[in-house]
Amino acid sequence: MISAILFILINCIILPDANARQPLFEKDMPLVVIDPGHGGKDAGAKGPSHTFEKTITLNLAQILAEQLKVRYRVLLTRNEDYGLDPAARTAVANHANADIFISLHTGGSFIHNINGSTVYFYQSFQESALTVENQQTKPLQDNKPEVDWSMIQAKYRITSEKLAHQIQSRLTMLGQPPDVKVQGAPLLVLEGADMPAVAIEIGNLTNANAEKALGDPAFLSRIAEAIGSGIDAFFAEKPK
Repeated sequence: MISAILFILINCIILPDANARQPLFEKDMPLVVIDPGHGGKDAGAKGPSHTFEKTITLNLAQILAEQLKVRYRVLLTRNEDYGLDPAARTAVANHANADIFISLHTGGSFIHNINGSTVYFYQSFQESALTVENQQTKPLQDNKPEVDWSMIQAKYRITSEKLAHQIQSRLTMLGQPPDVKVQGAPLLVLEGADMPAVAIEIGNLTNANAEKALGDPAFLSRIAEAIGSGIDAFFAEKPK
C-alpha cells in the first residue's frame, strides 16, 4: 500500500514538470515552412491522366510535414485547395519567423518523354557566372546588410544554395528520377523570403511514368524522406 501511494505521489510531482518542459523544447525547434505550389484556380501542370500539380504538391507537403514534425516545428502555407500569390506564400514564412522555406512543385514539359527534378535557389538575372563561382568559396554564413524588400532573398543566396545542394544530393540517392539538378533562378515564390529558401520541382508530371509515380503515396513518402534528410544535413552544418 505504501509503495502504491509513493508511486502516485511521484507521478504527481514528476509528470507536470515534464509536461511543463515540453513546450519549451518544441519552442526551440527550427521552424520549417512548406509551401505546396499552386492551388485553387491555378492547377499548375497536368498529367496525361489529368493529375494536377496542385494536388501532388499538397499531398507531398502533408506527408513531409508529418515526417518532420517529430524534430521541427512545421507550418504549411496552405492545407487545402485554394490559391495564394507568391508574396502571400513568403509572407506566411516571414510573419512566422521561419528558419527555412521550402516550395514544392512538379515539372511540366511539352516533351513528355523527359523526366527529372530540379532544386532551385534564388538568383537574380544580374548575377553573373563569375560572381556565383567566387561566392562558392565563401563560408556558409550570409552577410545581412540592409536591402530593398523585393531583393531580401539575395542576402541568403549562399545558405539557400547550400540547402539546395543538401536536398539535391539526397534526392539523387533515390535514383528516380535519375537526373536531379541544382539551379539558380529569379523565382518570384522565393524572392521575398527572409530566410534560406528553395523551390523543389519533383519529376515531370506530363511524363506518364512520372505521373503514375507521383500519384503513389509510398513514392511521395520516399521523396519526403529524402527532402527531410537534406534539411537535417543543412541544419547540422548551419552555424548557430
